[in-house]
Amino acid sequence: MALAQVLGNLQLAPAQAPKEQNIAQVPKFHGYGNENPAEWAKRFDAACLTNNWRANRQKNIAGSFLDRPAFQ
Repeated sequence: MALAQVLGNLQLAPAQAPKEQNIAQVPKFHGYGNENPAEWAKRFDAACLTNNWRANRQKNIAGSFLDRPAFQ
């Protein structure tokens, strides 16, 4: 009974969001004919999960991997 009371009074530490990392690499996307945009997007999504890139930052991060020809 005493153990249950002590456990009931414990304060749990707040959960911390995982720290962003750069474990999974993403290649630049140039928009050349031999590049598959769907495959690139799939790799980028996987890197987002692996690296703990927050949703509100993913658009900016993706832009850093797009080379100028990709916009033409």
